[in-house]
Amino acid sequence: MGVDHKEFLNKAVFIPDLCEQIKVIMERYNIDLGRNAILVIITCLDDQCTTVIEYIKRELRKFHPKSSSKDDDNIIHIEKFYGMRLFGGIFIPEIKTYESLLPAAHHIPEKEKGNLLILNFSHIGYDYEKKHFGKLVRYGHINSTHACGAIKSLYERIINKKDMPIDADLKALSNYLQEIVKTYNIKKQTNGLDILQLTIKAYEHQIPWLKGQLKELSLLDRINIIYIGGIEIDMSKTCEEMNKDKVVIIEKFIIDNTGTVEII
Repeated sequence: MGVDHKEFLNKAVFIPDLCEQIKVIMERYNIDLGRNAILVIITCLDDQCTTVIEYIKRELRKFHPKSSSKDDDNIIHIEKFYGMRLFGGIFIPEIKTYESLLPAAHHIPEKEKGNLLILNFSHIGYDYEKKHFGKLVRYGHINSTHACGAIKSLYERIINKKDMPIDADLKALSNYLQEIVKTYNIKKQTNGLDILQLTIKAYEHQIPWLKGQLKELSLLDRINIIYIGGIEIDMSKTCEEMNKDKVVIIEKFIIDNTGTVEII
């Protein structure tokens, strides 16, 4: 079964709206990015994702404590977030583990009530003029290119039975995507709807593994972990249009320092 792309697009929110949702969650669980939490952003290496990360940081800065001469040394500057860049933004099961997040966990102040706020986005390009998924006219370009480049290029190799990359990270992602294509019987569709289905399923399929790894991390370091994730929809064509990019939230949960999982 394919994906209802209209419903998917209707669920999308602009970055400022996403950050307002994050603010509500932060207030509910007493998360203070400046004092008792480290921000972790897991996303693709794509340059478009970099612009979205910067936009999110800019918006979250509005909720960040202001520095003063009294507590300057106690404030974690938002620029000191922990970034994890993975092809496709996918935390590949059996490949990525909680150990890759230990540096972030170890830098949380006030560990007895410390928090990791994790934002995890895969991404897909969307040409809103041609109503086509998997493509994006990037900054400074005239013609569209793949987005996510890693996911789409590997998918084309899979369906065309081409050799996979030698690079270890890309090979791991290609093996994972082959599993997704087979498990969910993904077939070629018009307007990039197959790429949309693949991207959504690749994101969703990682969640049970990722949730288990985060539970191990919460128990090991006795921290609370707040997870918010989904699909970033890249639509901007110029820096001036950056506010056109959106996010569809698919998963939200918190794991407390006893390993208890609560769906938000």
